[in-house]
Amino acid sequence: MSEAINFSVVMEMQAVDMEGSLSELLSHAGLEGDAAALDALLRREGQGSTAIGSSVAVPHAKIPGISAAEVIVGISRCGVDYSGTPVSIIMMILLPESETSSDVELLSRLVSAVSTEKGRNAVLSARSEAEVEEVFLS
Repeated sequence: MSEAINFSVVMEMQAVDMEGSLSELLSHAGLEGDAAALDALLRREGQGSTAIGSSVAVPHAKIPGISAAEVIVGISRCGVDYSGTPVSIIMMILLPESETSSDVELLSRLVSAVSTEKGRNAVLSARSEAEVEEVFLS
């Protein structure tokens, strides 16, 4: 993984809805209570849901004040009601306002890891953060 990207995992998300899941993942990224970050993500969702099907959502936004891209993968065993779509894997991508096209290309490769049933099953059956990270790095 690029040094410019911080990658982390929430193995057992507690949130049951979209806004709660966004807040939970922001908190995990050290942005608990960051109204600007939550607002940026909700504005993006207002343009069209980032639920991409197959129980996966990829909320993303440029966030003021962060200097490196953050990828936070959240796993929900019970499922999250993501604007009417049930979601089990949420891969939140937070980008600095100075995002470059190379950032987007790398993050696109990460998203492709869960675009297959094999990749999704590997994430959902992982027993540790390291196993989840391996799905995205292999």
